[in-house]
Amino acid sequence: MVADNLPPPNEVAELLKQISVSKTRIYSANSTVLMAFAYSGISVTVGIGNEDVSSLTDLFNAQQWVETNIAQYYPATDISGILVGNEVFSGDDSQLKNDLLPAMQNIYTALKNRGFENDVFVSTPHSQAILSTSFPPSAGAFVPDIASKYLAPMLKFLREIGSPFMVNPYPYFAYKANPQTVSLQYALSASTSLSTASQTVAASSITTSVTDPNTGLIYYNLLDAEVDAVYAALEGLGYSDIKVVVSETGWPSVGDPDEAGATVQNAQAYNSNLIARLERGQGTPAKPDVPLQAFIFAMFNEDLKPGPTSERHYGLFNPDGTPAYDFGLLPTSMSSPVDPYSVYYHMSSCASQLVTLSISLAITSFITNCFLIQCSLLY
Repeated sequence: MVADNLPPPNEVAELLKQISVSKTRIYSANSTVLMAFAYSGISVTVGIGNEDVSSLTDLFNAQQWVETNIAQYYPATDISGILVGNEVFSGDDSQLKNDLLPAMQNIYTALKNRGFENDVFVSTPHSQAILSTSFPPSAGAFVPDIASKYLAPMLKFLREIGSPFMVNPYPYFAYKANPQTVSLQYALSASTSLSTASQTVAASSITTSVTDPNTGLIYYNLLDAEVDAVYAALEGLGYSDIKVVVSETGWPSVGDPDEAGATVQNAQAYNSNLIARLERGQGTPAKPDVPLQAFIFAMFNEDLKPGPTSERHYGLFNPDGTPAYDFGLLPTSMSSPVDPYSVYYHMSSCASQLVTLSISLAITSFITNCFLIQCSLLY
């Protein structure tokens, strides 16, 4: 919600209902947002900013945080999870890294003391930078120092409480960094796969694919490969039973001249392909029986976000509530500014009657002229 021109939270909740989204993620607790989603039928995963993590190493502070930001709104507002910090292990703040697990443990204890622990999960999102190896996917491994010092005890905790491992894969960044070597179709998931326990077959006629030489598994899109690299890294530490959830992924519709691939057509292709795939309940080649869950970043374009132009154009919607492009969930009352068949691959079937679809978008806005939080939407 790094913007000054976004609709109020109650209007955002109604907009999400129109596109049949049932889960959302906000990047920090905000009373106006949490109240607006009460009795909406939309569950909310609430974030805790990195700046607040250290204070939560004190159990009293964690209990106060849960009272103020969860207990006051739950269950009227369906709060499904709490994400403590964001991409902490990719930074250089050693104290923050040390504080993360104790903060997560205290938040869980506070939830348990309130009787919420079975309904509200606790986890933290990680960037792909925590991987030292990601190709081939079966060779995925975490950076050794991060794995031994931080991830091993955290994974033990996640297993104990039954929470997922959250990761933020962005095929866009891989394509942007190497547009001459990374296939655009592969990055856009323009050729998808239908996985079963015994085989993986192409779902489209586009033949762009990568074969893992160690397993023989065929990858038809980069997102699958990135997720399976995380699964391989988890298995390497003895935690193959922990589920991986995509806590952020998306594609910008506008970028600077040196930002390869940041176009409306590519953003439309990536997000519509992903949404169609989520609707099918499809797993990855290495985990075909585990449906992928993913938050799509973001709900709105954010005009105040710093950095390159692309950072301000990840939204599925413009701030006035009009769609940035047709991503496959728009009702007929919303006109599409882009021909849905002008992209590499479009799952037109997902555009109809997605009443029970449980996906995630990333809401990045709500309130005007105040400190705003970012948001996302999940599986």
